[in-house]
Formats: sequence, structure tokens, C-alpha cells
Amino acid sequence: MVGSILNRMIFWELVKVFLLSLVSLTGLFLMAGLIQQATQLGLSPLQVIRAIPLFVPSTLPYTIPATTLFASCCVYGRLSHDNEVVAIKGAGVHLLTILKPALLLGTLTTALTAGLYHSVIPVTQQMLQQQILNDPEEVLYNLLRRERCFRHPSFPYVIYVRDVQGRRLLDVVLKRRAKLTEQQATAAGTQGPMYVGYDLVARAREARLRVDVEQGKLYLEPDRFVFDGKNSQGITQQTTPIAVDLPEYLAGKEIKTRPMALTWDELGPRLADLRGEIERIAGKRERSREEGERHALDPELRKAYAAQDRNYQSQGEAVYRQIRNVEGEYWMRPALAVGCLVFALIGCPVGIWANRADYLSTFVICFLPTVFVYYPLLLFGSNTGKEGKLPLGLGCFLANLVVGLAGLVLTARLLRR
Repeated sequence: MVGSILNRMIFWELVKVFLLSLVSLTGLFLMAGLIQQATQLGLSPLQVIRAIPLFVPSTLPYTIPATTLFASCCVYGRLSHDNEVVAIKGAGVHLLTILKPALLLGTLTTALTAGLYHSVIPVTQQMLQQQILNDPEEVLYNLLRRERCFRHPSFPYVIYVRDVQGRRLLDVVLKRRAKLTEQQATAAGTQGPMYVGYDLVARAREARLRVDVEQGKLYLEPDRFVFDGKNSQGITQQTTPIAVDLPEYLAGKEIKTRPMALTWDELGPRLADLRGEIERIAGKRERSREEGERHALDPELRKAYAAQDRNYQSQGEAVYRQIRNVEGEYWMRPALAVGCLVFALIGCPVGIWANRADYLSTFVICFLPTVFVYYPLLLFGSNTGKEGKLPLGLGCFLANLVVGLAGLVLTARLLRR
């Protein structure tokens, strides 16, 4: 009976510290994440407020393990500092008994994190992106109003403005980025389009933006343009809108392909689609090689087929990286969930050995190892696994294995003390 009452008391102390620290740390992560999103997408204050409930779940897999560790260190550190651990041993209670509440907390937080990763986080990620990009035109105006510039790595244009008044863009400069040829991009070792310099510059005193999401087009409607390009220059006498493709992240296309935004049940079909895509690319490459062999005596055709072969190789490598990212999700999600149990396991002996009752000392003791050991190992292992240098499962669980082994060793030493 004593053990049962003691365990309940320790468990509820763990829960109280866990909830308090979870709210505080999640708030910090939430603010940092929303500031980053608002900066990148030019969100208005109202859009930021609406995004808060949808952004919270995606921060929990990172804050729950850390707060599990903090709660374990804090509660067991206080028990040790107040000599309650000595009193418990003197009463004949085995130390393993008082570790059970922390292991229970670790098990519950592991199950909670796994459940969040199964569907809650992917669904809220999709809802968050859809809500933010519900009005891409407003996003663009907000971005131009704040930054006076719009550029994106995949967008072939750069737009500069002097000021934004309502829906009016004043003193607009539109620059079209010069795209490298396929042969130049391959020679440079790049994947996908690469832009160097500008081949067209156009200026307008005033213009408006219009977005057609269904067509995936961005229209710039000027009063008139003064343009200067490699092959032509002059002044347009008409106000025909300039239409360009809307960047994928504003059109919402990236939502459907990002591994983090896929539910657990959607990962399998996505992986099958990518594997089918890489097989189709491999088939096209093989047929292209056969055609190239038939025209091996023609230098120009041989050169063209060689460039095409490099292009197929680049496409295949890009799809392969996507496959590894999706496969990585299969391992990273359970790895992050199991991290909660690992942190609870190591938090108990660390707290007792540290013998500290104040929150500040506990914060330094538990968060420094978290920041400088666990997460660097997690990133190193996952990246190494995706590159094929380690088995993907081993790479993603490397941090858990190292920290978990340290926790078992410390716990064994504690029980023998």
C-alpha cells in the first residue's frame, strides 16, 4: 500500500511539472515558428492568430520529450535533495519502485506523440497551409508591403516595388531571371532549374497583382511597361497583363507532396507512386540510351542523347531523394515518439545524481544534454541514413540507442548504490 500511495504522489508531481513546462516551452516554440512563417509568407496579424491552433500540434513532438526529461529531472532531483530517496530506501522500498511513475509518464507521452504523428499533425499541417494560402493574393501584397520585394528560388521573376498603397504597387521593377540551359545546369552539377543574372528588366509607374489559383497563374497588370532585354527594348503602349506561373508553394501544390503533411496511411501510397515514377524514368532513360547507340556515328545526335541521359539521371536522383525522405518519415515518427520514454528513463538517475531542487539547475542539467547530444545525434543519424551510409532505421534510432543505453547504465548504477 505504501508503494502504491508513494507512486501516485510521485506520478502526480511529474504530471504537474510536465504540464507546466509543456505549456511554457510550447509557447516559445509556437512564437518562434509563427514568426518564421509570418516572415516567409508575409502573413497579416489576423492570419497569424488564426494559425495558432493549427500550429500547436506540430511543435508537440519536440516539446513533449524535452518536458518529459525536465519533469523527471526536476521531481527526482527534489526527492534526492530533500533526502526522501534515503528515507525511502531506509523504509525498505526498492529504488526501482519509485522509478515506475517516470516510466509510466514516458510510456504515456510516447503513445501521445505517436498518436499525434499518425494523423493529427499531418492533417493540421495541411489545414494550416490551406488556411495560410487561402488567399495567395493577400499573401503577396503583405509580403511586398513589408519586404518591398518578392523572390523565390523556384520563381523565374523578381518583383521590386517602392511602395504599396492598398492594391496599388508603385514604381514596379520586374526582372526575369536568366535560366541556365540543360547542358549548363548538368555541367554545374545542379538539380532542377538554375538561374544566373537577368535577361529582361521591365519598369512600370503603377501596377496591380491578380492571382488565378485554378489556372495557377500570377498576373501583373501595369499602366504601361518600359522594358529592356537582350533582344528588344522599348515602351509598351498597352496594358496587357503579364502572366507567369504561380510558385508551387503559393498554389498549394507542395502540401500534397510534403512527407510531414502526409498521414501514416498516406505514406504507403505516396511511396508507391514515387517508386513507379522512378521506374518510368529508368525506362525512358534506357530507351534513350538505345536510341543513342543507333546514332552513335552522328556527333550532334550523340551529344544530344548524352545530354538527355544526364537529364534523366538528374530526374531519377531527385525522385530517389523524395523516396528516401518518405521512407525517413516511417522511421523518424516512431523514433521521436520513443524519445519520450528514453528521456524519462535517463531523467530519473540524472535527477537523483544531480541532487538539485531548483528549476534553474535542473533546466541546465537536462536541456544542455538534450540540445548538444540527443538532437545532433538524431539529425546526424537521419541524414546519414537518407544518404545510404547507414541503414535508415538504425540512423533514425541512433540517438535513442545512445541516450537509452546511457540511461540504462546510470539506472543500473543507481540501483546498485
